[in-house]
Amino acid sequence: MLELSSQEAREISVTTQGLHTTSAPLGAEDTLRRLSCIQLDTISVVRRSHELVQLARGVPVAEAQHLISEADPPVLFEYWAHAASLIPLTLWPLFAFRRRGYAAKGWSGPTVDPEAVEHVRAVLTERDAVTISDLGGAKGNGWERSSANKWALEWLLATGELACVYRRGWQRVYQRAESVIPSGLLHCEPDEAECLRSLTRLAVQALGVATADDVADYFRLPPRKIAACLATLEEAVPVRVEGWPEPAWVSPEALTTLHLDHEACTPLSPFDSLIWHRPRMRRLFGIEYLLEAYKPAAKRECGYFGMPVLVGTTMVGRIAVRASKGIAVIEGHQLVDGQDPAHLREALATICRWADANSVPTLNLPPLHAGANP
Repeated sequence: MLELSSQEAREISVTTQGLHTTSAPLGAEDTLRRLSCIQLDTISVVRRSHELVQLARGVPVAEAQHLISEADPPVLFEYWAHAASLIPLTLWPLFAFRRRGYAAKGWSGPTVDPEAVEHVRAVLTERDAVTISDLGGAKGNGWERSSANKWALEWLLATGELACVYRRGWQRVYQRAESVIPSGLLHCEPDEAECLRSLTRLAVQALGVATADDVADYFRLPPRKIAACLATLEEAVPVRVEGWPEPAWVSPEALTTLHLDHEACTPLSPFDSLIWHRPRMRRLFGIEYLLEAYKPAAKRECGYFGMPVLVGTTMVGRIAVRASKGIAVIEGHQLVDGQDPAHLREALATICRWADANSVPTLNLPPLHAGANP
C-alpha cells in the first residue's frame, strides 16, 4: 500500500485546494469548479466568507465579489452541500437524490405553510424572480430571519422546484428551476448510488488525500455509504498517512503535487474547505480552532471571527479583525509557540487590504516564542 508522510499529506492537501501553489491563480469560476463547493455564511466583519475563500486562492477582490452576481448563462446554483453553498451549475444533477429526499421525507426545518407555498407559486407565475423582500420580508437577523413566505421559498428551493443562481445584494433571488437550469441538467435524474459515487469522486479530487469521514463531510453525505463508494472507486487510491489512525485515500492526480510556495502566508476563512472539518484540521495541522462568533464575548479566546493563518503548510496561529468604514480593529490573536510573530503581522496586512481598510493597526507581539497555544 502507498505510504505518505504527514508533510506529504499536508502538501497534497494545501496545493490540491489551490492554496500556496506557484502556478498562476485561477479566476472565480474556475476556483469554484476546482473546489466543487464553497460554503456561504452571513458573517461579514472582514468580507463574506465565500469571497475570502476566493481571495485566499488569488482571485482579485472585484472578481470574488462578482461571483454571486447575475450571469447569463448562470454558472452556479445555491444548495445544501457543505451547509448552504455555492455549487457549479453542472453539478445540479448530482443533488437530485437530496431534492428527492426532501420531497419524499420532508425536512428538519420549520413547518412549511401550504398556503404560503401556493402563494409563492402564484407569484412566480406572474414574475420571473423574487426575493424574500418582494414577499413581505422576514423578521430576525442572519440565519434566524423567519416568515411563512421565507420557508415556503426555502422548501421549494430544497425540493428543486425553485433555484437560486445569483443574489441581489445579499438576498437570494428565487426563480422557477425550469427557467434557469438548462434542460439537459434539469431533467437528468441519476439514482442515489450514482449521485453519491460522483460526489465522492469530486470530494476526493478536491481534498487530495482524505479519510472516509473527511470525504463524507465535504458534501455532508452518509458516512457508511461513502466508505463503501471509496472501496470501489478507481479515482481513490488507498494510502497510509503517517500519524493518521484511520485508513485514507488519495486522488491519483494529487500525487503529482503542484509546486508549493513554502513562504506564502495566507489568512483563511474559518469556513474554508481546507479546514472546515475540524477533525481533519487537527489531523493535518495539529490544531483545532473553534469559531467563537456564537460565544459570549467574555468567553472568546481569540475573537468573533478568528482567521487561521497558514504559512506554507503550517498553521501558525489566528487573528480576529473587524473592519468597518475603512477602520480595522484587532479583537484578538493567538500565535502557536515557536512561530514567528511576523507571520501574524503579514496576515493582518492582507486582511486589511481585503477589507479595504485605510490603514493597518499595530499588532503588539514579542519577537519570538510568544502567544498562546490553541
